[in-house]
Amino acid sequence: MVLLLTDVFLLLTQVLLWIVVGLVTWFVLLKALPRAFLGLLVLLLILSLLAVSFFSGPSVFDDSDIFRTLWYLISLIFRPLSLGVILLLILLTGTKVNKVVGRVINTALVLLLACCLPIVSYFMAQELEWEGIRMIQPAAAQVTGDSRVIVLLGRDTTRPFLGPRTTCPPLRPTQGGMPATPATPRPPDGEQPMSAEAFRVLTQAPTQLPIQLTDKADRLFYAAELYRQNPNSQIVISAPRRLDRKTKDGETKEMVSEAKDIQTFLNQSLNVPCEAMRFLDHDGVSIRRSAENVKKILDDNKINYGNQLTVINTAMSTERTYRTFREVFGFYPVARPTDFYTLPARSKLDNLAPERDLVEPQLQATDFLPSIDALTLGSQAIEEFSSSIYYFLRGWIKFRDLG
Repeated sequence: MVLLLTDVFLLLTQVLLWIVVGLVTWFVLLKALPRAFLGLLVLLLILSLLAVSFFSGPSVFDDSDIFRTLWYLISLIFRPLSLGVILLLILLTGTKVNKVVGRVINTALVLLLACCLPIVSYFMAQELEWEGIRMIQPAAAQVTGDSRVIVLLGRDTTRPFLGPRTTCPPLRPTQGGMPATPATPRPPDGEQPMSAEAFRVLTQAPTQLPIQLTDKADRLFYAAELYRQNPNSQIVISAPRRLDRKTKDGETKEMVSEAKDIQTFLNQSLNVPCEAMRFLDHDGVSIRRSAENVKKILDDNKINYGNQLTVINTAMSTERTYRTFREVFGFYPVARPTDFYTLPARSKLDNLAPERDLVEPQLQATDFLPSIDALTLGSQAIEEFSSSIYYFLRGWIKFRDLG
């Protein structure tokens, strides 16, 4: 009976949220925006979608989910930078909005300034990361016959760099001198051809790593550390193929997948054997898609994972990841957040870890000054809030007890 009432409450909450989203969208599109500007905005959106589809192909919408694409377009008006630009563009259209000019300017400035302040964006990220910390639970005791599986959600942890299509490991000092470089004809504009040293530096990854990393690559090192703690684990890497890298003739999506680059980095730089990374998901374009693909891979290969499933993702997305995998797999995984941007507030640490001498955040004067880093962090936090609401509306996550 209690479970039935809970499901009814969740359903009513979803319906009410859909109504709120519809009313806000209706007000912004039909009441707040001038008709001339609205028509121009719709035209630009249609042209942008056509251009993206033409130049990038159908792989841009690999999810085949019109609702996800539609939600992305609707959510643009809720994002600080997008909404601020829209409000300012209203003034540039030449429409007579004299009565509301002051309100539009004030709203745009307050919105942009608030989200550019580190103290605001830091607080939003801190709240998301704190929820990720709350998701951390000890791993269940391993049952005989169960295999530990580490799911690494590696999207945006690496980036492509200039190099041959088939990247070889960098030369070791014991391998001898410089690789032979074919003679390069002089360019017609008179520029000097690239020297052998310049070619070597550019085509052998920066810092002598086989793959170039981003600022979100802590997940890779953490996955390797978890594997070293239990060498019998199997790592499943989920990441999308690279849309920002042109596919050459004869290449498949697996060859230009970020999951393949992550596997290369873990093997060549962190000494994780390829046998422990046999399963790659090359279509991990979203958390939901990753969860579904990973489950299919494990089931198709008859991997008896039991309840031994560890999921690694960014701290801000940990709660959504945790609850998404719960809905797909039917049990709560072991959440392991990484890529923290903030430190938890002392008041929260006192409740969760009393009498522990832990590092605390320190308020600075610069926290009240706008910065582009704060805008980036705040936008990521708002996007995560928006994505969580979307997942809830779709029924992909449920906010209930931690099990």
